[in-house]
Amino acid sequence: MKKIIEGLTFESQVCKLSTFMSLKLLKLRWRIFFWTITGRIKKMHSRLQLTLSQGNPENILIIFPMDEPSFRVACYAFRDLGKENVHKRQFIFIVKEQFKDLFHLRIGSSIFINYTDQENILSGEKNLLHTLQQNKFDIIVDLNPKFQLAISRLISLMKSDMKVGFSSDFSDKFYNIQLDISKSGIMEKGFKQINWILAQ
Repeated sequence: MKKIIEGLTFESQVCKLSTFMSLKLLKLRWRIFFWTITGRIKKMHSRLQLTLSQGNPENILIIFPMDEPSFRVACYAFRDLGKENVHKRQFIFIVKEQFKDLFHLRIGSSIFINYTDQENILSGEKNLLHTLQQNKFDIIVDLNPKFQLAISRLISLMKSDMKVGFSSDFSDKFYNIQLDISKSGIMEKGFKQINWILAQ
């Protein structure tokens, strides 16, 4: 009888957790929907131009992951970034302030931001947008393998022909190039694909 009760307790806990996760997902969907219809998130244009502008410097914005394990993998995967065509490309990197001492790319310029997982809107978003909108980016790359609403919202408010990110339940609204690593689960493969896109 005790085993049956323990089994029921475990099942009820799993059910409660599942309900909680469903409510959290529903809340996120509603927030994205509301922001989309009110213009706080810009709609993604499906038209995609794969050729980068020729003759002008290529402006590339790369947003590094907001969690430390993914950030470390991304730093390793992009360690050789810009060794070719450095004179033609201008990189801007957005990095979490907490990881400033771990970031060692020697090209481009870096912007360090304060970020917590609980944020729906980045603190200092207006100032950051003002700084970034002085550039017209050919490519914006989000290296966060897990969906980050505040980061995706920032990307939606910026103009670029190519917006690259990882596939998720919400990625259709934010990225016109999506990388799916759900089958392999290997983040580095996704980063290699992005490196390939940037090398074109």
